[in-house]
Amino acid sequence: MPTPAAARTARHRAVLVWLALMGATAVSWYLGDGHGARQAATVGVLAVAFLKVYLVGRYFMELSQAPRVLRLLFGGWTVVVCTVLVAMYLVGDR
Repeated sequence: MPTPAAARTARHRAVLVWLALMGATAVSWYLGDGHGARQAATVGVLAVAFLKVYLVGRYFMELSQAPRVLRLLFGGWTVVVCTVLVAMYLVGDR
């Protein structure tokens, strides 16, 4: 059972991550609503989406408590998949 101080810290961190997720949602909504160049906005929305995937996995699916190798694999997966999707979009848009 976590100590009261650890529980407060975890709750505080969850609130901060939730606020970051809400801010990221606002940024992606802004970009997706026709602000900025179409290609740059699409790449930005994809990058924000994968940042959100990483934050949810890390802080709300308990990956922050997982073994280091699992955290590294998850972080690498998010970067690789995001990069592949952005590359496919940019190459296919020509």
